[in-house]
Amino acid sequence: GVEITRTGKRSKFIVRGERRFIRIATPKGNRVAAIDLGINNLASVVVDDGTWILYKGVRAKEDYFYMQRLISRIQSLRDSLKDKLLDDAIDELNHEMRRLFGKLARRLLHLCRNFAKHLIEQLHELGVSTIYLGYPFNIAQERGNKFTVNMWAYRKLMEAIELKAQEYGIRVFEVVEYNTSKYCAYHNVEVKRHPRGVVHCPFGHKLHSDLNGALNIMKNATGKIPLIIKKPLSFIIDHNKIAPTKGEVTPETSGNPRP
Repeated sequence: GVEITRTGKRSKFIVRGERRFIRIATPKGNRVAAIDLGINNLASVVVDDGTWILYKGVRAKEDYFYMQRLISRIQSLRDSLKDKLLDDAIDELNHEMRRLFGKLARRLLHLCRNFAKHLIEQLHELGVSTIYLGYPFNIAQERGNKFTVNMWAYRKLMEAIELKAQEYGIRVFEVVEYNTSKYCAYHNVEVKRHPRGVVHCPFGHKLHSDLNGALNIMKNATGKIPLIIKKPLSFIIDHNKIAPTKGEVTPETSGNPRP
């Protein structure tokens, strides 16, 4: 923290040592939330009162693929002219590639922090005091595609959520997501995945796949889940703001799929 301000006076807010956050609030209630991390939907969040929040990760994907195209062009140019270029020219191309990688990492980290801030503020207002955060098992085992393994900084994303949650006194526990999308959260039977992110349960109801994942995370952690899910709140994560989505059709979710 800063002890001396630009005017030479001592700062009112002094932080010494290795402290990474300052407590700014305490939980307003004792509600529980579960978070399922993904790609198209960066996060699907469900609260034990039935609140459901979706965060779209489209900006992160756009940044990644745009920067990767630039990096690939430079790499291709360097490799094709490797025997014709001077060492200084090759060094310049390598430097440009490193610069672009660094820029991509900074942009993604900025998105992660914007998302974490908005998410925790929303959950704080809903009275959440405990979060169960899904740990993406398959991605951690490097079984994803190029996008998930090489780009998606899930650990940075999880750290951003955990640090921001500490500022509000919200506890965060990591839960392995293993098979959370494979089985119905209400009936514990294997589901069939259909287009547009919908899973069909043999008992006759449908769920958004990311909602099903978040519900399973909550069930694994607490042993219970809400029976009625409210209409989703959906947001797009941008570099300068978190904006509500407009005119989007969310896959139908059965309102009361009782076991």
